[in-house]
Amino acid sequence: MRFPPLRLFLVVTLLGCAQPGPMADVIYHGGPILTMEDDDPQVEALAVGGGRILAVGSMEDVSKSSGPSTRSIDLAGRTLMPGFFDGHSHLTMTSAKLAVVNLDPPPAGPADSIRAIQQALRERLETAGVGEIGWLVGWGYDHAMLEEARHPDRFDLDAVSSEVPIVLIHFSSHQVVVNGKGLELVGISATTPDPKGGRILRVDGGSEPNGLLQETAMFPVVFPILNGLLGGGAGGSVEGPLGDAVLERAERAVGHYVAQGYTTLTEMAGTLLAIRLLRALAEEDRLPVDVIAVPLVQEYGPEEVRALRSETYDRRFRVGGAKIILDGGSPGRSAYLQEPYHVQLPGEVDYRGYSHFASQADVDALVTSHFEAGNPVYIHALGDAAVEQAIVALRAAREAVPGADRGPQLIHVQQAKEEQLAALAELDAHITFQVAHNFYFGDFHVAQIYGPERSARLNPARSAIDRGLSVSLHHDSPVHPVDPWMLVWAAVNRTTRSGRVIGPEQRITVLEALQASTLEAARQFHEAHGKGSLSVGKRADLIVLDRNPLEIDPTTLREVRVLETVKDGETVFRATNGMR
Repeated sequence: MRFPPLRLFLVVTLLGCAQPGPMADVIYHGGPILTMEDDDPQVEALAVGGGRILAVGSMEDVSKSSGPSTRSIDLAGRTLMPGFFDGHSHLTMTSAKLAVVNLDPPPAGPADSIRAIQQALRERLETAGVGEIGWLVGWGYDHAMLEEARHPDRFDLDAVSSEVPIVLIHFSSHQVVVNGKGLELVGISATTPDPKGGRILRVDGGSEPNGLLQETAMFPVVFPILNGLLGGGAGGSVEGPLGDAVLERAERAVGHYVAQGYTTLTEMAGTLLAIRLLRALAEEDRLPVDVIAVPLVQEYGPEEVRALRSETYDRRFRVGGAKIILDGGSPGRSAYLQEPYHVQLPGEVDYRGYSHFASQADVDALVTSHFEAGNPVYIHALGDAAVEQAIVALRAAREAVPGADRGPQLIHVQQAKEEQLAALAELDAHITFQVAHNFYFGDFHVAQIYGPERSARLNPARSAIDRGLSVSLHHDSPVHPVDPWMLVWAAVNRTTRSGRVIGPEQRITVLEALQASTLEAARQFHEAHGKGSLSVGKRADLIVLDRNPLEIDPTTLREVRVLETVKDGETVFRATNGMR
């Protein structure tokens, strides 16, 4: 096209004044950059500007984003990848555990025997007392790891004190042990019936409680105590100011996740006080990374969840969907199975665990109510009988609310048959696996819980991925330590404490395990459009590693270390030997 002289002058002038594209604040290069994108999993360089990823690819292409103020960061052989996205944990419970007696098994804690538990409780009682909540609380014991190979009981705790109420929270958080004074305070006696979805264990041959309370039976003890630890004081009130100690504990727990490379955290048991605490941290700008809280259906109805839920963050905090719990845990024998537990304990006949719900119709109605409200659902279903309940309920909800795209997440799914995985794929469901169980409890599951055949399908991640399901990994802190590399290692190797490999056919690749810890977890919280992989336009949530996990011996994956955590382009953690 030929322009008259005046028009040519204007075109040239306007082109000369055209603004260039956004310039990078930082360009990373000089080490492996793992994108988690299948079509281009490793690139040479990455540019970040304004907290977003501006360019990914070759150094030549990415350098086009460079400007006068762009910093060049040479990774010096270190590895860059997306920050970890927490697939399922309990942030506020992790913070609450910091305030009580640590009863983890060695090396994380002292609890290798009931005597050691008693000693730890006596020391706390003598030095610090019961504090504001009025109970002496221990947390983290594992009966399978104790010298006595049994749970403590009320009489063991009465030997510490019969005047102070004492509670021990099992590592799974699905059962507790209470002393006589504690049982008296909550009104549990020989005439108290088992509640729906729970059990009050009894003294052998009698009706007197032995102190062990499972699932819903523990709620009268646990909820007030947790609420007290989260800022509600002895009465668990949701009113009044939160104390500095509560906020500082929560901030310290967040910092622990960040140091492990997590840039998005979850609170998957969103009580009234838990959500209040996290919102308070956000309002004071004390959240260095994003936090998602998912309310418990015991405390929030469908319309209340809808009113709170948001797809965007307010000062790094948002409320997600609804948390539904169908059954319990496997080490404590409250997971709901289709076939009996491998070893039947005295008094058990074809014992399969139990559901938290009286009928399938109750589960259907609850899930459907949240579909109708537009809430994503996150369903705890550990045993295959609970998984079946979830499948039936999701089918009913989809039929009642056609066209609803909820992407429901099933949590734990330790046992699932192939036909159940196929059904979940047809329902567009996602699964998050607590693969740390493969290491911590694989041997126990083989011997006591599932037996060899079913244990080979413990956390069947390979089958789920092959069915086309989105799979993420989680540690369920405070159940297991906040350690993403343990999860990657466990999913890839499937090795137990004793060194036994259980179900090698369920192993997944290192890349799949990393994607499960980043992109797939983001997908399950409906954030894959902006997080979980390194592609243009996504948030610059990054971590720097001391080595490339794709190029090392898979048996050494637990040795990988996070040197730096970057959130929205800003460093929020740097190890002493990290990047400069």
